[in-house]
Amino acid sequence: MPLSGVQPPLESSLPTLSSEQRAVPLCFSVLIVLLFEDVFQTSSLLCAFHIAALLEDFPVYKDLAGLQVYKDKIENRECENKHRKQQEVSFLWPQSRMSSDRALRKQQQLNNLVYVVINQAKPGDRIVDFCSGGGHVGLVLAHVLPSCQVNLSTENKELSLIRAKKRSDELGLSNIWFIQANMEYFAGMFNIGVALHACGVATDMVIEQCIKTRASFVTCPCCYGFIQNTSKFNFPKSEQFKKTLSYKEHMVLCRFADQTAVQLPPQRRIIGKQCMCLVDLDRARAAEEHGYSVQVISMEPESCSPKNNMIVGVPV
Repeated sequence: MPLSGVQPPLESSLPTLSSEQRAVPLCFSVLIVLLFEDVFQTSSLLCAFHIAALLEDFPVYKDLAGLQVYKDKIENRECENKHRKQQEVSFLWPQSRMSSDRALRKQQQLNNLVYVVINQAKPGDRIVDFCSGGGHVGLVLAHVLPSCQVNLSTENKELSLIRAKKRSDELGLSNIWFIQANMEYFAGMFNIGVALHACGVATDMVIEQCIKTRASFVTCPCCYGFIQNTSKFNFPKSEQFKKTLSYKEHMVLCRFADQTAVQLPPQRRIIGKQCMCLVDLDRARAAEEHGYSVQVISMEPESCSPKNNMIVGVPV
């Protein structure tokens, strides 16, 4: 059935976060403290990150050169469901077939991003769907925001854009444009940047593009284990985190942030979620240093993806 509107996620998914919530204090069996003076209103707080203890508790990380990479939850579910009866999914995937539970999770992901964007967008705004793939996010935005211009941008795969263009034509959308290019070549003014599961430092590239043009951003990061220093980015990014973590310690934090696959024990996934929040909190604080108001929030329901954080930033 064609999507006629976007239902908001539960109120609990879009909170006004307190300082304690934003700091995401951890309760590991070993000491991992990444809290700041303003959280507990204390004059000083020792920040420690015991890497050796972490590696001892989690043997998979003893060999940093051979880190185990867990597949994305959606890919795993797709494999698990390959023998199950599949059904057609209308609107976004009119010609494709996928399992109903995978389609539901994808729609829940889109619902969260779109809900945030439509509450920020104004008539005439230009919205860029970075790393757009087959256009799942951009097509919905163009549908529910007919007064805005939506660009599906920085997608290298020609077949993905051809598929997105075909879907756009079938839906009769006239407010959507397509650009095939690397993100570093993107130029132009826009009002809101969006990215769903931009891999590794691609999320940081999206945020950087938005900061350059003073645009709002709504991003859902992915592939934390691939985050590393590049010619453009050094980690940790924020001054507050740089005072606490070395680059090597941040790398280990990112590797733990990828420990959220559904096959893992619950406690391991909890630790992974907490590390995700810390990595994204560093990104948020870095954007705040450039004059943004930023929140790190979770998608609703969190089961829609193991990578369910959203970083939402608005220029002050």
